[in-house]
Amino acid sequence: MAAVTAPPQTQPPPSRRRWWLVAAVAAWIVVVGVLAVWSVGHERASVPEQRDIGLAVADLQRATGVVYAAASGDDQAVVLGELQLSPDCRITPVRRGLAAARTVTVYVGGGAAAGEAVEALATRLPAAYLVDVGRSNGGTKVSLHADAGDFVGIDMSGLSGEKVFTLRLTTGCRPIDGDAPSGDDPSGVPAPALLDTVVTALGGSPREPEGRTVQCPSGRLAGSWTVSRVTRPADVAGKIRGVEVVKADNQMWVYRSGGDSVVVLPEGDGLDVTVSTPCQ
Repeated sequence: MAAVTAPPQTQPPPSRRRWWLVAAVAAWIVVVGVLAVWSVGHERASVPEQRDIGLAVADLQRATGVVYAAASGDDQAVVLGELQLSPDCRITPVRRGLAAARTVTVYVGGGAAAGEAVEALATRLPAAYLVDVGRSNGGTKVSLHADAGDFVGIDMSGLSGEKVFTLRLTTGCRPIDGDAPSGDDPSGVPAPALLDTVVTALGGSPREPEGRTVQCPSGRLAGSWTVSRVTRPADVAGKIRGVEVVKADNQMWVYRSGGDSVVVLPEGDGLDVTVSTPCQ
């Protein structure tokens, strides 16, 4: 019997194989591109550089409102710092960026001190912030670190026995995509009438204050208003009446009136008077 041989297999010409290969690679590039575009708008950023300074400032302002709300409390006065934009940072050795920061300063009254106040404040911050409070040097120093999300950090470090401490919120160095943020706070909130009352009681003349505001978690705006270079009377504490004393000595005069905070600090030969409203 004659051997049966299989018919030879036909192969597509080399030009057709190359065409299919090019088409497959092109399709894969399209798929990867679509996924990349989708992930930019939907996936959480994995490095700070994926959120430019405009987005970072919005993240910072949101976190500042949360911290400012948590810092308010009985026997404490708070002062909101201004938004600070620093151009002196580099993302890479050849790429400049912009960093943003903001502070919340807390004055502690009663028998408590910074150590106890920081620990209490930590319990009022969201669990998602992963707040870490530590003591060192035999308990004489206290520190706090928290992650507010989107690469916004919250830090403080100071002596446990002090009556004042400052929380600093920072974005780190971020790229500038388009115009840099203006640094303006939300507007539309007038200064509290208590500010004019305190300035007048100290012998000064009411004038337009410097205002700093932030949006609270409730959506309400709150903040601090400062009148600078008020002439210092001989007896500061004796001039301010009808308010609850948080701390008063020759270096600072801190009060509460209802939920508002009053902080009077020496500045040269005069005084800086700040009144802050709480988050509600």
